[in-house]
Amino acid sequence: MNNRNDVEVLIDGRRYTICGFESDEYLQKVASYINQKFGEFKKIDNYRSMDLELRNVLLAINIADDYFKAEDKAAIYHSERELKDRMILEMKHEICLLYTSDAADE
Repeated sequence: MNNRNDVEVLIDGRRYTICGFESDEYLQKVASYINQKFGEFKKIDNYRSMDLELRNVLLAINIADDYFKAEDKAAIYHSERELKDRMILEMKHEICLLYTSDAADE
């Protein structure tokens, strides 16, 4: 069984301890992603003038958008892989048929 990791991270200039059963590196990667999102929002002119609740909602919406786009992309890759696997299987089947046909002609 995996051990729980407590990792101290810096998010938007504040220290937090996040816990999880993932590796320290993974938890740091999550914190880095959140920091990246904060950085993107800080470039927006009106961001600082928004109240904290609105900023948090916008951040959550943006992260959810990234998640659903990645999920859609993964589904496309999965479908493409299945199609390629079927094509390979069909080609192998055709090669086997050609090989057995050639062997029977000899």
